[in-house]
Amino acid sequence: MYYREFREEILHLMREQAGGNMKISLVDKQKLNGQRWWGLLMEQEGSSCSPVIYLENVYEDFSRGMSLDKIAERLWTIYEEESKDTFSVLKGNISDMEIFESASKKLFVRIFHRERNLELLEQTPFVPVLDLAITAYYLVEEADASIRGMVMIREEHLLNWGVSKEEVFSRAMENSLERDGIYWNSIEEVMDRHELLAFPKPMPHSNSGLHVLSNRTGVWGAVTAFLPGVAGKLYEAAGEEFYLLPSSIHEVLFVPASRAFSRELLQRTVRDVNRCEMPREEILSDHVYYYNSGEGRLEIADI
Repeated sequence: MYYREFREEILHLMREQAGGNMKISLVDKQKLNGQRWWGLLMEQEGSSCSPVIYLENVYEDFSRGMSLDKIAERLWTIYEEESKDTFSVLKGNISDMEIFESASKKLFVRIFHRERNLELLEQTPFVPVLDLAITAYYLVEEADASIRGMVMIREEHLLNWGVSKEEVFSRAMENSLERDGIYWNSIEEVMDRHELLAFPKPMPHSNSGLHVLSNRTGVWGAVTAFLPGVAGKLYEAAGEEFYLLPSSIHEVLFVPASRAFSRELLQRTVRDVNRCEMPREEILSDHVYYYNSGEGRLEIADI
């Protein structure tokens, strides 16, 4: 059974089991780099919580032999857990999001390829950086401060708050650097499972010249290198111009210019890794970036 048929069959089965007590519909959500994920929107009358239960993972279970009835049973379990947990979490976060001063404390930034995500960027404020886009999001947290999810900031949020795009991104970038910081280490140390080190410790020694650059968590850490002022700090730490290789949305590779191969080989390496090894939704760019000290900025390293 193909995925399209599976979606229709599981929708029919879930509707039958729900009776008339719930509205269930198929929705597809735009994800990064043109990816679309299908899910079931579960709308219970009188409830303010309508979770979307995505189907990609359970389709894999179906392909391995799990029956539709067992999958439906699993989806109901997921729905019940999501509804119970999400309502309590969202209640406080929705309240915080209503006023900018409280919302601004939980604003952070992330980065992805601009042209590949034009649909996702519709009605979404962003800061263009080379071929990339920095967007802001609101971090949804549990009572114990553990992360539950994130809400991308849209134009409607700015209108409701009555603030400018500049103010939103100023707060979000500030928060990102303050909370997650700048972290790096040699690629050899990282491959040997050593942790990243907080910048601005001296540049770690690397036999290959390659360094992994991210944030404290290693999640959505590539944005760190493109925040205002960071490239200049990296230049000072390295003592020379450098290249950035966008290994994923989570990290970039940093290499001093004197230790780098030719631009052509660097770019070919990035493209080969993106095509053969990187999940599509985690690809940042096929371009290599170069810090031009004369201009004091990053630029795309043209071949």
